[in-house]
Amino acid sequence: MTFVPRQRVTPTLAPAYLAMPDQNLRAAFCDPQAPGIRSGAVTLVVRALVLLVPLCVTIGLGWLSLGWFALDGRLTLAEGALAGVTSFAFFWVVLSVATATFGLFWSAKPVMPPLHGMKVAILLPMYGEAAEETIGNALRLLAGLSGRGRHSFALHILSDTRAPAAAALEETAVAANRRLYPGLTIVYRRRAQNIDYKSGNIRDWVQFSGHAHDAMLILDADSIMGPETVLKMADALAQEPGLGLIQTLPRVLSGHTVWQGLQSFASEVYGVNMGRGFAMWTGAEANFLGHNALVRIRAFAASAGLPHLPGAAPRGGVILSHDFVEAALLRRAGWGVRMMPEAADSFEDTPETLIGYLNRDQRWCQGNLQHVRLLLAPGLHPLSRFHLLQGAMGYLASVWWLALLVLWALPGPGGAIPGGMVNAPLVSNWPSLPPLTQSAIAGVIGLMLMAPKLIGLFSFLHRHGLSLAQAPGFGGLFLAEVLLSALLAPALMVHQVRAVLRTLCGRDGGWRPHVAGQSDLRTLARFHGLETGLGAGLLALAWAGQLSVWLLPVAISLCLTVPLAGLVQMPRSAFHIPIRRRRTA
Repeated sequence: MTFVPRQRVTPTLAPAYLAMPDQNLRAAFCDPQAPGIRSGAVTLVVRALVLLVPLCVTIGLGWLSLGWFALDGRLTLAEGALAGVTSFAFFWVVLSVATATFGLFWSAKPVMPPLHGMKVAILLPMYGEAAEETIGNALRLLAGLSGRGRHSFALHILSDTRAPAAAALEETAVAANRRLYPGLTIVYRRRAQNIDYKSGNIRDWVQFSGHAHDAMLILDADSIMGPETVLKMADALAQEPGLGLIQTLPRVLSGHTVWQGLQSFASEVYGVNMGRGFAMWTGAEANFLGHNALVRIRAFAASAGLPHLPGAAPRGGVILSHDFVEAALLRRAGWGVRMMPEAADSFEDTPETLIGYLNRDQRWCQGNLQHVRLLLAPGLHPLSRFHLLQGAMGYLASVWWLALLVLWALPGPGGAIPGGMVNAPLVSNWPSLPPLTQSAIAGVIGLMLMAPKLIGLFSFLHRHGLSLAQAPGFGGLFLAEVLLSALLAPALMVHQVRAVLRTLCGRDGGWRPHVAGQSDLRTLARFHGLETGLGAGLLALAWAGQLSVWLLPVAISLCLTVPLAGLVQMPRSAFHIPIRRRRTA
């Protein structure tokens, strides 16, 4: 595979002080400046358990499935395919359960004060976001850091905004904040060309300005972080010279809509515990989420320059999900990448509506599927390869689950019996099982899917407690999140399958702007027409007795997508969702 150098921009104001060459993804690379770092013995034991237990369960499930399907003396092609698809899909479910379980045992490790301070640049990439609020959040963080600890901080606003009017608002906001905070260092730069999106924006800054700093705190436009958290990260990076990147676990801000409120609840109650478990078994081979992370600049410059993938977008061109790849390249070069759950005052926003969420998901799908092309790149750490595969499977899993539903539910040559129950599906032994056994199998599958949430719920209550007065509201939020997640899961699966197919067919989704504000009924019906049509078709098949009863919940959920999308875009205040938006001084 031949990799293409990215487009070059000839600097007009200053020479490139710090080289950031394209990495050769056809040959291994080790940075001679990397001191070297390894994960500890405890981490390696936990890692072995987290990865081997799901693998053993998967192999056992596949073996039992093949034996069960062969009870009638024959094994059909559909039954063999079902055993394979079920086992592969179940591996990722068990992996989530194992990760969540180890999250219960995580504890913060003290960070010793470093012997020297660091010069840290806070990078705020912008692409047309609301200038006053976005810059204001970053300035409050910088003001909170001023004069504290042994580290020094400066804010660099890296604009890729295209509209002149929006750029003028950014310049006005910067001028106003310079007057408001005369003692702080605030630098504003707007690129003439938006090359390689956010990764190109940061790379240009590293080349032209990174030489003057030790580390960069990379924010998103919607990031909010607390000073104590940033100081803790800076201390840890200064204390451990082998670390190239420290990633926080950004929690979701509660926002203004029902969708944002429930996403925030899920992030706080389930996501934090899952992140703690992930940190325990990844150690110094963790991952990068692209923001709310502290990066050692010279390590990044020497190790993480991204070439373009060969071919045209969406499979080639600019690497959209650059963060996973940059983490893999840092680790390949000998630098550690670590998650830091104790750096807890770290937040991000989420799209206001389901439409906005799915539009963003299309871009993420395209970027993560590009990772499949990099799985065999020489020199990568095995766990880095696993992270790349895991990112791709976040979308390919929807194809697996769709195949699973089809294989379980479609009728075979035997047709259907009166009353709508399938008599002879592709899987011949399923109807012969007693109803109680069928329900038990379905219950076990449902419990495994719910287990990470239940474990996260237990962890949250154990760490934070819950008063009697808070219990009804908290319980209502939990039930609402579980119910809406279950009802919207089929629609998300359909959109992810469509995103995968669009990418494989060569349809480039590009870098879409964020969708804000409520959508009217016509827009919702047009956007969710595919799910609604599929749901209606499945209900018609069920009415004709040509569909398994096990697919009825899926059909009903798909038919409800439009009203559910309308519900979740409503203001959360209308439903009294008791989540406060976290603000930091």
